Order: sequence, then C-alpha cells, then structure tokens
Amino acid sequence: MPEEIRQIEAVAAEIANCGLARRRAPLTSRLDLRLSEALGLVEGLGGSTRALPVRQLLRALGFDEARHLRWRMEHKLVQALVIWAWAPEIIPVTCGLDALARTHGPRGVRKFLDNGFPNGYLLKSAVGDSSGESGGGVNGEAVLRALEARSDLQDCVAPQPCRILDERIVVQERIAIATEYRVHSLEEDVIGDLTFRRYDGGSIPGERDGPNAFVTSVLRRLPDGLVGGSLLAWDIALQPSGGYMVIEVNFTGFHPAFKRGFHCSGYFHDRNWGACDTARLLNHVARQDGVEVVAEPDAPEYPSDNRFYLETLNWQLRHRGLAVTLPPARADTRTESEIAAALIRRIDAFTGPRRRGPAAGDLELRLSAAIPLLPQLAASTRALPMRQALLALGFDESRLTHWRLEHKLVQAWVFRHYCPDSLPPTLGLDRLAQGVNLRDLRNTLSAALPRGFVIKTALGDCSGDDCDRRTETVLSWIESGARHMPGAGTLADEEFIVQERKNIRREYRIHTIEDRVIEDLTVHRHQGSVRPGEREGPNRYVQRMLDALPAGITSGSNLGWDVALLDDGGFAVIEVNVGGIHNVYNPGFHASGFFHHKVYGAIYSARLLLFLERTYGCRIAVIADAPGRPDEDYFYSEVADWKTRF
Repeated sequence: MPEEIRQIEAVAAEIANCGLARRRAPLTSRLDLRLSEALGLVEGLGGSTRALPVRQLLRALGFDEARHLRWRMEHKLVQALVIWAWAPEIIPVTCGLDALARTHGPRGVRKFLDNGFPNGYLLKSAVGDSSGESGGGVNGEAVLRALEARSDLQDCVAPQPCRILDERIVVQERIAIATEYRVHSLEEDVIGDLTFRRYDGGSIPGERDGPNAFVTSVLRRLPDGLVGGSLLAWDIALQPSGGYMVIEVNFTGFHPAFKRGFHCSGYFHDRNWGACDTARLLNHVARQDGVEVVAEPDAPEYPSDNRFYLETLNWQLRHRGLAVTLPPARADTRTESEIAAALIRRIDAFTGPRRRGPAAGDLELRLSAAIPLLPQLAASTRALPMRQALLALGFDESRLTHWRLEHKLVQAWVFRHYCPDSLPPTLGLDRLAQGVNLRDLRNTLSAALPRGFVIKTALGDCSGDDCDRRTETVLSWIESGARHMPGAGTLADEEFIVQERKNIRREYRIHTIEDRVIEDLTVHRHQGSVRPGEREGPNRYVQRMLDALPAGITSGSNLGWDVALLDDGGFAVIEVNVGGIHNVYNPGFHASGFFHHKVYGAIYSARLLLFLERTYGCRIAVIADAPGRPDEDYFYSEVADWKTRF
C-alpha cells in the first residue's frame, strides 16, 4: 500500500539517523545475576517471572528496554514495513486490513485479497504472540465477516488515510513452508545454540547452520539503530525451494500496548526448558566478552524464582561440560490433606456475605478514568472494562490469590474439601516422587492414580491442551535427570501436579461471579458453537458447586471453570481459573482468556456487564472517551455497541 510505505519512511529515517551504537561495550569483569537484586524487576514483567534473569542481564549490559519499542517494532505491520525498507525480498508482503477496507470498501476487501494474493493470505493480530503459520492466526473468516458488517466503513467512497498503528489486523502473503525455526540474536550476533524448530522438540545442532547464516546475513543489512541493544527472536521459514524468509521478529523490551510490560522470547519462559535456554544466553555473553556471567539463586524466600535461578545456573554448568552439585532434597512427612487443613480453617473463618447486595447507584465506566488501572493488567487491555466494573462494585481482587487458590494443587484440595465430586484427585509431583528412584517414577504415579494420570504445571494457563504430549514431555525431562527434584514442601511449592485422567468428550468454560453462573457466557473451550440448550447441563453442575462453597470463596469471586463433559455423560471440573491480582506467575490482574479474545472479547464483556446489571440492580454505561488510547477506545466503543445490541 503506497500510503503505508509513505508513513513508514519517517520511521525508517529516524531509525537510520538515531546515532545509536551497533554493539555494546563488552563486560570487563564477572557478572553475578543475583536473584535478590532482581526482585525489583518483577514489577513490569509482561509474562512469567522466568523472564527475570533475561531482564536482569539486559539491564546489566546497559540495554534500553524502550529503545526499539518507541518505534512500535512489536507491531507486526510496522516491523514488516521497516524490515522491507532494508531487505524487501526476505519478508512476505504485509499490509493493514483497515487500510484495504478504506480503499476498496469493506465488501470489496475479500475480492481484492483473492486477486492480490494468488497464493493465499493469512490474517494476524497486529500485536500479540502465537500468530505464526503453524500456530494459527486469528479466525480469518470471522474477521472478514465482521469487517463487512462494520457501519463506520460503509460510506467510504474514496481512500482515507489509516494510521499504521491503528491497524489491529494485518494481512500477510501466505508462503510455502517446509520448516519453521526460532532463531535468537543478541545485537549483531546470532546465538548459535539457541535455534530450534518452532513446533518440534529436541536439539538440532547440524540443522542450525542454514537459518543461523540467513539471520546473520539479514542483521548485516539492518541499520545500527535496529541491531544495537537488541535481543531478537526471529521466526524463520525454510521454504521447499531451500530459501529462507522472515515471518516475523519478536522484539525484547518493554511493550507499551498489548500485554504491557517487559517481553522476551517464549523459549526463555518455557516450563521445561526455559532455564536451559536462559543458560545458553548467559553463556553466549560470557563467551563473547571473555568473563563469567553467573545466575545466583540467593533468595530462598521466593522458592519458585529461586528454583529457576538454580536450574539456570546448573544448565550453565552442563552446557560447559562441568559437574553440577545439587542441594539435598527436602523431606516432609506431612500429608497434603494435613497441609490444606490450615488454609481451609482460614477460609471458613471469613465472615463476609456470599454475594454483595445491590449497587449503590448506576455506574459509568469511562475509559479515561480507567487508564490508571492499565499497568497492573497481566495480559491484554481487553480486560480493562471488566476490572473497572468489578472494582466499582467493590470486589476484592486479592483475597483468593492471597490464599493461593490460583495454584492448581491448592485449589484442588480446597474445592474437593467442599465439593468432593468437583475436581479429579490431584497430587503434587514432588511429594509423590519423594525418595523414589527416577526409573520407578512412572510406576509410582500409576500406583497413586491407577485410573491413569496427566501431569500439568501448577501455575499458568493452557494446561489442559495436548495433555498426553505434555505429560510425556515432563516425564522424559525428569527421567533424563535434567530437572532437580527438590522434595516436598508446601502445596504452593509444587511446580507440577499429577491429576487423575478423565475420559473427556468435550470441555466447556463456565464463567461465574460470586455465587452465580453467568448463564449466556458458557462456551466450548476449544472449538465450535454451543447449541441451543447445551449450556444447561454444565451450568447446573457448576451452580451446584457454587452452592456448596463457603462465602470465603464465593464473595467477590470472578472465576472461569474448565468443565469436562465425560464419556459417561457426567461432568467434572478440570481446573478453576481464578480472576484477580496474581502475585507469583505472570503478576498482575488476570481474567478468563475469553474476555481477551481478539474477535469476540467485546461480546463476552458486554454479556458480563449485562449480567452485573441484572444481579446488582444497576445500569452500567460504557464510555469510550480516550482517543489518545486508540486500541482501548475502540474496544470500549465495541463493548458499548454490543451491550446495546443485546
């Protein structure tokens, strides 16, 4: 699009003339990355605390977290056009969907795409992750249908300028892909052993040479302003012809918009191999500068983060062929039910109501008034209207997570205490493995859960997806000796849970506020539309669970229940997603991912607000009055529009 190229010229000129150094000054002495000194960097993380050593390292190297993001290089259209300015042939043709709609009309876009992209095209969110070819982008058909229905574009009779940064969806030329790689670079150097297949596991030492050489050649063509101070994660396509293309580039730094905060490659966050990959980065800097760079786990009062720093240190030694000395495993003879009993007593001691009474008056959700709530959002800003509404109604964001109910083992013991037929039997992996030879671990788990088991991370989302592969990955990782087995501690110390396997026909996500199910917010977790009447079964089941829970859990709660319809026709809770402020994994305000949905998030938010009106006897007005925040302003207007339609 000529207009997009015109707009990017100013950005490219600023990058070319910024006068920033291409390479940092090397370290001259040993660098100790002490966890105790990094705790202040937890605030502002855009993801899990596994990014902490990476953020700490880059600070120590003098990198500016905002350097590349001030040009909004995390925006996929901006980065595609900027890279195109220096190396046009290495990146697929990319343009903004709104610009096309303003040029061809919303009903003419589909025809233009079919003619203009004869090999096909992909629609992707302009910001966010997991948009690659194999990972899937947005639902293209749904996006095009929504575009064709947009009333604000129907009267466009001539091209109208559209700011690149206002684009929420980009169109990218579909290219033939044999294999996708993730390649990491630090300034102008590719980190040689940090290249992997994006969608396959395992090390690929001989296979790395091709994609690494390609990225090195690209880095040589890019200006100092992009290369200097950069830690980049390149998604690279090997084509059937043997050539390579850049799909997109993930910029490390403080992202100002989507999932605001410090972001880095997901490989450093990986639950199984994040420490291994972080160690490769640290060792790369050590080799380049000729000094020691060492992760120091010196904050045992933060057990999860301390364990990650320890695992990173151990992997640094393994990568260098040195012996690893592990601390002795903890020994705890208490049962998990004994440990849970103290927490259950605290929950029972809560004296508040199960559900608050009617609201004191009508509510105005003005975006301008919600801006101060943005920094604590743990994911996208689409959770903002929900957070603003719940705070206006006086909800406590922190009580349930203070009790660590977001931890899957803690929640399993608590919920099963009040509702024995809710979650499947769930145990902590480290306590089960206490004193067990790793060769006998599978037998030990099978004896504990003879109907079969799955292994999940105790914290984080997406733990129900592809459970068999994840279970085997964790078991193989442990059996290889790559994971230090720390022994049993508290329930919340467990990194993994072992849960009884259920024969699942379908999964639902049911949303509840305090002691009520939001009837029209029950959806399939993974695919397909809910049929008329289909919600009644899972909704009744969850309402029965809510009726059995005490006020200590229901009062002020915002929950997303993952419920399985079993092969025998019954239901079971797989896990409960606790909304509110999380303080450990991915700190900040969390809400069900359906409120963040790129296409349907406004619809789900509107349904939530209508439920709040019915339940608390008030009117809620949603007012988009902050045009300086275009993404959030548009979302607020969409929520208001859908609320009116319903």
